[in-house]
Amino acid sequence: MNLHYRHILLLQAFIFLLGSYALHGQVEFPGKPLGINSHLKAASVIYTLPPPDPLEIAALRESNRDNIAKPLRFAIVRQVNLNPETHGSWSQEGDLRVWRVHLISPGAYSLGAVFGTYKLEPGVKLFVYDPGMVRTKGAFTSGNNKSSGRLSVGHIPGQELLIEMQVPLDLAHYGDLELESLSHAFLDLEHRSSLADCPGDFGCSQACEIDVNCTEGDDWWRVKPSVVRLYIEKSSFFEYCTGVLVNNTAYDGTPYILTAEHCIGTGLQAQRTLFQFNYQSAECFGEDGPLNMSIYESNLLSVGDSVDFSLVRLSLEPPADYDVYYAGWDRSDFQTTPGTTIHHPNGDVKKISFDEQFPSIPVQPADVPSGDLEDYHYFSYWWVKKWDIGTTEGGSSGGPLFNAAGRVIGTLSGGLARCGDSIGYNPVTDRIIYNKIFNHDDYFTRFGMAWDYEQEKGNELAQWLDPLGDGVGTLGGYSPTSLEPVQALSEKRYQVFPNPASRLFSIVSKNQAATRASYFIRNISGALLYRGELDHEGRASVDSGTFPAGIYLISVCEEGYCEHHKLIISGR
Repeated sequence: MNLHYRHILLLQAFIFLLGSYALHGQVEFPGKPLGINSHLKAASVIYTLPPPDPLEIAALRESNRDNIAKPLRFAIVRQVNLNPETHGSWSQEGDLRVWRVHLISPGAYSLGAVFGTYKLEPGVKLFVYDPGMVRTKGAFTSGNNKSSGRLSVGHIPGQELLIEMQVPLDLAHYGDLELESLSHAFLDLEHRSSLADCPGDFGCSQACEIDVNCTEGDDWWRVKPSVVRLYIEKSSFFEYCTGVLVNNTAYDGTPYILTAEHCIGTGLQAQRTLFQFNYQSAECFGEDGPLNMSIYESNLLSVGDSVDFSLVRLSLEPPADYDVYYAGWDRSDFQTTPGTTIHHPNGDVKKISFDEQFPSIPVQPADVPSGDLEDYHYFSYWWVKKWDIGTTEGGSSGGPLFNAAGRVIGTLSGGLARCGDSIGYNPVTDRIIYNKIFNHDDYFTRFGMAWDYEQEKGNELAQWLDPLGDGVGTLGGYSPTSLEPVQALSEKRYQVFPNPASRLFSIVSKNQAATRASYFIRNISGALLYRGELDHEGRASVDSGTFPAGIYLISVCEEGYCEHHKLIISGR
């Protein structure tokens, strides 16, 4: 089928879904809660939990400080197991039967709700809100029913939460519903004087972070919708990470999210993750971003063992009004452009960080700091030696590292980088200047390692992201709502031969060179050994006699384009 024609069909399918996506997922539907009914008896509606164990909270706080991997543990699980048959209070209000329960978890800075049983009949609406109705989530309806029978609702500030279910009088039964647990935030969402105690809310990241919608992010408007915030339920706590929606060679809009294994490492964690899209300020350092574009639940497809990656498939294709983007990728073993990451540091709105140098590959175990990163092969990382703009934090884990072409080349595993103190002001950029002394050594799992390194274990990206079996090394992005035709990748423009080479090898353009091209020779660790230029016919002959036998990386670049080749030099 013609790719452009298929693209039109996909667009039509998404427009159809806009009216019928009430099949799965964490989408919200029209409706408003009625609020607190003052005629109800408090004793029958309010349930107060005992204070949480301070030792458990202290241990989780300490794990955030000691962990050089960069998820952010911010909440504990509090089991409640409440249902409308045995808890709360019912009342008749107009043409509705209304069930309410009011929960208090002392000391919580915010609360989220996890419904372990969720299957509502058509016409029933569920809401979650704070007593002042400042923050309201819902309506949730039968459109949120899914095969797992679960629903997770993100956080609302404060230690009190109300749940309200509206059932039409002419409906015999509401379905099945049980509130399994509360997510009790032990880090402060409201008091931002201490950044260590301010996760998952607007303005909580460090001072040197740059909003993705500042001028620094202008060139990244296309790829930024691919980055999502992950809200993950684990056995006894909740944490924030970052992920990226990635394209596949079929360009079919399959909703694959790539993140870190230490964020989503099991099928149960994948099933219990809430994916939040477009959480970003509309303007540079503007107001809080929207939280009403999310999808709950995914299926784990592939997860690394000695390589820190995880690939999941969302339970729902993102609706058309989410305006998402499926990021392209590049699995080359070396890169010749600076790296950029877009992420959710400390659970905050999207930020963007830049490294002005090329990423490199660690050459020995000592290149990776001791701690969590040692759980994975040291040579599986891209090494960002210093951020020049922005940084990463807890909550940034799993965030994508992009090359200059806007293609994913890695996902964040962790590191030591953080903001330094302010040391001046740049009037040209209207930005405070921060000391970079601490802003170094972050490590991203290389996309190429996740591609097929653990293929014999069944842990690979290739079988999912290359369903056509094309074997391509790079892939462009895909926007399902764009009218631009989808462009399939062309074959490489240059040949490098012979391979293996004993002394001389050639680089030859397959077409007459329209522009001058340069070539770069690097060793397997990414160190630049030599650079040169092709002649006006697009040719170069290279004497490799001075290079020891081994594997080398040859990059050929012309304006706006680079391609990469592996070359084996066998020696004399």
